Amino acid sequence: MKKIRIIGCGNLLAYDEGVGIHVARRLQNEILPEGTEIRELRVPGRALEELLVGSDKAIIIDACAGQEQVGTISRYALQDDEDSKLKEVLNNTIHAYHFYPVLEKRGKTIMEGLPKEIVVICIEIEERDRFCIGLSQNIFAIVDDVVQMIMQELY
Repeated sequence: MKKIRIIGCGNLLAYDEGVGIHVARRLQNEILPEGTEIRELRVPGRALEELLVGSDKAIIIDACAGQEQVGTISRYALQDDEDSKLKEVLNNTIHAYHFYPVLEKRGKTIMEGLPKEIVVICIEIEERDRFCIGLSQNIFAIVDDVVQMIMQELY
């Protein structure tokens, strides 16, 4: 059985920056394939290996800022041989960029169990550095689209 780990990144107190957590929580209402876990990364850098080790595939959901039009959902599928592209993609995210130093270790250390396949879902947000609970209307309106995208990724 394939082990899939979905990781929603964000800060629920920081408006649109919490979109990854909102999507992860919304996914908990769906029927997911056996072997699928949903985790939240609320604090960048916290126990990253623990979140990734033991999965065959990781789906990372995070907010991005300044690259595309607000509300744009981008999907990047990264395999073992695309580390340079992985760094570029993760640098565009707000929280998930902390994953790169961990993922860079794949095949280079004794650490085993890091995923061979990584999918990064980036959601272009409207406003950064605003502290309040909830999402802007533009971002709230696309949460279901992101959930559908992830469900297609799983089945």
